[in-house]
Amino acid sequence: MKRFFLIACLFLFPAQAWAAGCNCGAIQGMITMAHMQTTQTINAFTAMEAEAIRSEILLAAQNIIGTVKTESATIVRAIVGLKESNAAIIKGQAAASEAMKTEDLYGKASQPSGLCGASSVGAGLQLSAQAATEVRGAMRDRQREYASRAGARPVEYLDRITSDEHPDAKAMTDSLYPLQDTLTEEQVAEAHESIKTLTNPRPLPVVTDAQRETPAGQTYAAARLIHEGRLAVVTETLNSHVVSHAPTLPDEVTAWAQNQWSEAGGSGTPPGIVNGKLSEAGLYKLLTQMRLGNPNWFVQVTSATEAGLLRELVMMQALQLELTRKNNELLDRLAVTTSMDFLTRMEGTDGKAMTDLYTRMVGAQQ
Repeated sequence: MKRFFLIACLFLFPAQAWAAGCNCGAIQGMITMAHMQTTQTINAFTAMEAEAIRSEILLAAQNIIGTVKTESATIVRAIVGLKESNAAIIKGQAAASEAMKTEDLYGKASQPSGLCGASSVGAGLQLSAQAATEVRGAMRDRQREYASRAGARPVEYLDRITSDEHPDAKAMTDSLYPLQDTLTEEQVAEAHESIKTLTNPRPLPVVTDAQRETPAGQTYAAARLIHEGRLAVVTETLNSHVVSHAPTLPDEVTAWAQNQWSEAGGSGTPPGIVNGKLSEAGLYKLLTQMRLGNPNWFVQVTSATEAGLLRELVMMQALQLELTRKNNELLDRLAVTTSMDFLTRMEGTDGKAMTDLYTRMVGAQQ
């Protein structure tokens, strides 16, 4: 009976009544509340995502704008630099501006570690002077032999000049005035050939002993001796110029110069060093460039210790004395060459007039 009554109640009362009567509506409220919270969470997350996307878009736009501005500035600088470069080329100042760019040789941050402390440079210069003397003597002897070959014909000398092995105009200039102040061994040989060609392209023939016995032969032999002596003075000056640029310094001095260049903040191959060799002229150029052309040197001198400053002063004074000696030697050579030139011109004027006067007055009596 009770079972029948319960089944009848289930069919007669709806589910909403049971839920309301037994306080089950709280479940529906919880579901609704959970739905609202879920919706709010989704909306908040969506808003955060939108804000993040907007920030990323704004940052990307700023980066793009900054990149465009940077590239535009780079393009403008490139145009300005190209304009300035063209202006420098037009004005003929390109070579001068490149020579003055010390930043190409010395870095801004590089500072020398110490002033000149070498004690072997003087000995190296002495060895270089001895080697230069030997080179100059060898050139002098070969040039004398070249101009004093008995039986040589003028066409033989011209064939030597027109030969393919003879230095061309550029090689002759480079061998006498090297761009790096130091010649290679090949250029020393080219300079020797250039001097022979420029000073004595057509050597005078040599008279035989039989020809020398005649009055005409004696006159010619005397005139030739005077001519060859004057040429020897000129060629000796040129030889001295060449050997000062010859790679005669010992390897120890070259290594020291390379180390000094690095300590001074220099980069690349030091001035004056060619194929690992150094000449006296190249050494003077290097030591000058390391100081006058090095912005770090001025800072170094003001902050140097007393011992380092004294070493630098002694080195500079010693080099100054050596340069003064070489300049005096050059002045002596120039004085002799100038005197020879004056005598040659005088011989063509007053000398010839005196000879004619002698012939007219006393020549007939002989």
